Amino acid sequence: MKTPRILFALPLLLALVACGSRPAPTTTGVMPGEELDLSLVHQSPNEAPRRAVSADVVRKTEAEARALFGTPTALRREPPGEVWQYQSEVPRCTLLLFLYPDDAAARLRVSHAQVLSRVRGQTVDDSDCLAALLKTTPPPARPVS
Repeated sequence: MKTPRILFALPLLLALVACGSRPAPTTTGVMPGEELDLSLVHQSPNEAPRRAVSADVVRKTEAEARALFGTPTALRREPPGEVWQYQSEVPRCTLLLFLYPDDAAARLRVSHAQVLSRVRGQTVDDSDCLAALLKTTPPPARPVS
């Protein structure tokens, strides 16, 4: 029987939980004078499909993640961090966002992102899952020079 990948991250998650606490959240999650960064890494049509979704969402604040994906399907609080889950029907996939306080402002930021197929024995391209879950229209792709 195969062990789910998420179980390997559990000891690390538990160790991080014991390291600190999180201050009370602000209403918007955005610090005064700060703007949301809703840009995502885009590939040109000639590129091969990307596998890693992490480059697109790692370091986004919780406000930026909510602006991009909306309210999580499931949210698990494991102080000082949180795990957000989003599910898509086409393709059948799950996006997991692991958020922990950053050093500077003690706000939650995405520290890791993972895409899982919801169909046993099948894989899903991370970029397809991410595109299906986006709630905002991404900016146009930048020209490749």
